[in-house]
Amino acid sequence: MEPKYTPQGYASPPAILTSLAIGILASFILPLFYIILGRLIPNIWFIAIIALLLGIGLGFSIDIGVRIGKLRNKKIVTIIAIFCALFAFYIQWVFFDTLAYSNKGFTFNLDSADLKVLASDFFFLFTHPNILIQEIINLNKIGTFRIESTGTISGVLLWIIWAGEFVVILGGAIFTVLNGQASMPYSEINDQWMKRRKIHNRIPVVVNKEEILNELAKRDFTVLNDHPSLHNETNYAEVIVFESTGDPTKYINIINVTNLTGKPKDKKVKSVVKYYPLQNANI
Repeated sequence: MEPKYTPQGYASPPAILTSLAIGILASFILPLFYIILGRLIPNIWFIAIIALLLGIGLGFSIDIGVRIGKLRNKKIVTIIAIFCALFAFYIQWVFFDTLAYSNKGFTFNLDSADLKVLASDFFFLFTHPNILIQEIINLNKIGTFRIESTGTISGVLLWIIWAGEFVVILGGAIFTVLNGQASMPYSEINDQWMKRRKIHNRIPVVVNKEEILNELAKRDFTVLNDHPSLHNETNYAEVIVFESTGDPTKYINIINVTNLTGKPKDKKVKSVVKYYPLQNANI
C-alpha cells in the first residue's frame, strides 16, 4: 500500500467548538433559503438538488471552522457533520411548519408585525419538538406536494421521500467535510496547514502508477521535474505540491490531464497519486 498523508488526530476543545459553532450557525441560515427555494419551485427533482446543495453548504461551513481551529481528526469532523445535518433537517422542518400554518401563507409581503408572529411561531415550534412531530404526522396524512400526473403524495411514499431528503443532506455534508480541509496535509513542525504551490510541474501522462511509485521509493525525484515541452500539449500529468517553509516533508498529488481545447471548462482530470509524502525532496 502506497504511503499517504494521515491526519494526526488533533481535536482540542476550542477547535471542536469553533467548527461546531460555525456549523450550527449555518444550520439556521441555510435551511431558510432551502425552504424558500423549495416553496418557490415545488419540483421534487429541484428539491433533491437543493437538498444536496444544503448538505454541501453545511460541509463547507464546517470546513471553515476546521481550517480556523486546525482540527485534524476525521472522526470528530464526521460527528460534527452528522450533528449539524440532523440539526439543519430539524430547523428546515421548523421553518416549513411555521410557514405552512402561517395565516398569510407563503408570501414575501410581510410587515414587522407579521415577522414578529412568524418569529414567535418559529421559537415555539423550535422549543416544542413533540408538537412539531405531531404536525409533521398530520402533514403526512394530507400530503405536502404533488408529482406531475400522480396527484398529491402522502403516506408511506412521502415518508420515504422525506427520509431520502435527509440522506441527501447528510451525505452531502459528510462527503464535503471528509474531502475538505481535514484531509489536507498539515505541518506539525510549523503548526500550520501546508500551502499548495501555485505553479504545477508538468510531466508525461502516467500510464503505469506502480512505475512512478517505485522511482519515488528509490528517491528518484527527477521523474517529477517539469517538462517545458508539455506546456502546449493537450495530454499530460500535473504534479501538485503541498509544502510548508522549513518542513522537510512535502506531499504531492499527481493527476492525469486531458484538455483538447485549452479552455479551463474542458479540462478533464484523473487522480493518480494523492498526498504522497516526500522527505527532503528538492522538487
